[in-house]
Amino acid sequence: MASVRVGLAKRENRRQNIFGAMDLVREDLIPKLADQVMLKPNFLSKDNQLASSHPDAMRGAIDFLLSCPKPPSEIVIAEGGNEDHSGQCFENFKYHALQDEYDVPIRLVDLNGETEWETITAYLHNRSEYQVHMPKTVLDCPCTISIAIAKTHDVCNVTLALKNMIMGTIRKQDRVKMHGYLEHKTRELPTESQRMNVNLIRLSHHLKPDIGVVDGTVGLQGNGPGGKDAVELGVAAASADVFAVDAVMAKAMGFDPLSLGLLRYANQLGLGVADLDKIDVLGTAIEDIAVDFKPHERNELQLQWQDPKADQYLAIA
Repeated sequence: MASVRVGLAKRENRRQNIFGAMDLVREDLIPKLADQVMLKPNFLSKDNQLASSHPDAMRGAIDFLLSCPKPPSEIVIAEGGNEDHSGQCFENFKYHALQDEYDVPIRLVDLNGETEWETITAYLHNRSEYQVHMPKTVLDCPCTISIAIAKTHDVCNVTLALKNMIMGTIRKQDRVKMHGYLEHKTRELPTESQRMNVNLIRLSHHLKPDIGVVDGTVGLQGNGPGGKDAVELGVAAASADVFAVDAVMAKAMGFDPLSLGLLRYANQLGLGVADLDKIDVLGTAIEDIAVDFKPHERNELQLQWQDPKADQYLAIA
């Protein structure tokens, strides 16, 4: 019998996909909700909508939240986007319109302006330590929902709900260090993949979202996570287990979940379920909608994520 459930919905549009995926696992999600709920979009770009979360994805999630027996009294939409000035992504992608559409208060928070942090050790390419800063705004929130986009990636093969939650919330100057390097120009595979997968697992102990959602209505393939090579996948997925939803969407994109470092480690450590044999997919069968995304051109190097010393660094003291 499957130990975890993932809703996989193919509806008429993005908003309905997100609502439908969450609705399929409604009984699993409702116990996770709280009076304050944070939605975490992905603002990789300040102007490329394909690489950044569409406000209709937020609408689908808010519709679901307000349909629950005890809807939240406040919804926070928080992200640390790649932008030129504070709030630029909210402005460019018209997120302010959400505040006028719903009766529930919706607060837009630019995490690049965070001032209170907790730190955790990450490891650089030479295994030296670096202290990554995690925002108190996120750590203190009683319910967090990562709403990611189905995209390929230049280090982790794919970037989905778990990675979205971590990399878009930590202090901006710390993000390249998650790759194992002090600056982008010195990054080098496969060491980069080995370090990043371990570092993501370490931070997941603190920043794992309560609910994972992946918007695959229109995904991004090839040399992601940026670019404009779109894939009409036409679905969204949701689960109370962020690793399970990432596994299902990875499979829908043509990737074997347990061949990916982040999902393999999580499954082995019992942090979540990434073994598809132990996941009950509700709504739409993966094989009915799966599309093989074109991987990043350096995908083979990314698949060399195995680190013989990983056990020494995966554990959190």
